[in-house]
Amino acid sequence: MSRAHLERVERVIRHIDHHLDDKLTLATLSRVAGVSPCHFQRVFASATGMSPVRRALLLRLKRASMRLAFLRSRPITDIALEAGFENAESFSRAFRQQFSQSPREFRRTPQWTAWHAKYRVLQRKESIKVEVRIVDFPDTKVAALEHRGPPELEYQTSRRFVEWRIANRLSPERHRTFGLHYNDSRITPPANHRMDICVSVERDIEPNPLGVVMKVIHGGRYAVARHHGQREDNAAARYLYDVWLPASGETLRDDPIVFHYVNVGPQVQEHEMITDVYLPLR
Repeated sequence: MSRAHLERVERVIRHIDHHLDDKLTLATLSRVAGVSPCHFQRVFASATGMSPVRRALLLRLKRASMRLAFLRSRPITDIALEAGFENAESFSRAFRQQFSQSPREFRRTPQWTAWHAKYRVLQRKESIKVEVRIVDFPDTKVAALEHRGPPELEYQTSRRFVEWRIANRLSPERHRTFGLHYNDSRITPPANHRMDICVSVERDIEPNPLGVVMKVIHGGRYAVARHHGQREDNAAARYLYDVWLPASGETLRDDPIVFHYVNVGPQVQEHEMITDVYLPLR
C-alpha cells in the first residue's frame, strides 16, 4: 500500500478517535480522506481489516462498556444515547451482537476475556519514538489491590478497587492513580502475570475485606516516557524496554515498572488518555 494511502487511513483514524460523538458515515469519512467512498473503504479495510464505520462502532461500544462497568448507577438508556443509538433497544441489540451479552448482563458480570479478544483488532503496533527523561521519583505511599492472573482480567480487579476507592473518598483530583507491573506480560505466562492497581494516600489503610493494603513505590532514578491513547497496549513502555534501554547503557533496578495514569475514569475519551511510564534504574 502506498504511503499516500496509509497517510489517508491514519488521518481518518485520528478523525474517528476525536469525533466519536459526531455522525461518522462512510461519505463523511471519505471526504476526510479526500477520495471516493468506494475506493476509500477498500483502502481502509486493506490497512485495518475492517470498514471505517465498523471501527467507529467498535470504539463507541468500547466506551459504552467502560461506562456500564464503572458507572454502575448511570441508566443504560443514557449510555445508549451517549453511544449514538436512538434508544436502549437498538443499543442492546448491537451490544449483544458484539459481546454475546446484553448491556445489563455485562454490567453485572463482564466477560473480560472475550471483551479483550474482540478489541485486539484495534491495537496497532506503531513504530514510534518518544521523549525519555531521567527523573528522581520520591517515595510514594499507596493503597494497593494486587492482581494475579491473566492481564485480560485486570479490569475485574480495577472495578473492585474503584468501588473501594469511592467508598473511601479518594478522588482522582487529589490522589494519583498508579499501576505497578512486576513482569512483562508479553513474555510472562498469563497465570503468572502480576500487577497492583494503586492510589496515592497520606494515611494508613485499615484492614478491609477486599484486601487493599499499604505499599510504597520506592523512590530513586527512573526513566520516564509519556503514552497517549488506549491503555491496553502501552507504546511508551514498549519503547522504553525494547529501544531505549538497550541503547542507554542503563541497568534496571529490581522494582516494578510504574504506570502513572494521569487522567482516569470512564468519562475520559480514549484519545485523551495520558499514561506516564516510569522504568526503575540503578
